[in-house]
Amino acid sequence: MEPDRKNAYEQGWEMGKTIRLKCNDCNRTYDLNAGQGMKDHSLERVLGYFEAQTADMIRVKLSVLDENGSWSYRRMIGYCSSCRTFREIPTFHIIENNKEYVTAVKCQCGGICELIDDTDPSAIEDIKCPECGGNMSAVKIGMWD
Repeated sequence: MEPDRKNAYEQGWEMGKTIRLKCNDCNRTYDLNAGQGMKDHSLERVLGYFEAQTADMIRVKLSVLDENGSWSYRRMIGYCSSCRTFREIPTFHIIENNKEYVTAVKCQCGGICELIDDTDPSAIEDIKCPECGGNMSAVKIGMWD
């Protein structure tokens, strides 16, 4: 049986949104989907975004959660220093005893991405362009589910 989970709204997250990151200097642009869609409510569907070994590890962790635990899923913005690009990164969040544990998929190149919290304005303001080092601006350009 799946443990209860808080939905995205209870976590303070919006449903899916498309964010445009654009360099203020060289105009390099990335359109990235962040958040959670309505189809991502099933544990098995969500675990399908992760490698089998990672999905098994998450299942084991969820099997020992007590009533003080919950889980959620969302796509986050990630920066990969290996391929020097921004990506949408599926992340699995386990909340246990008021602590959050985040598991993220690797970049398409196999690198590990630094996650950027798109709900934190100060984190968005600190994003630098991987091409020229200029400041990036972020604008929500759409919603999806």
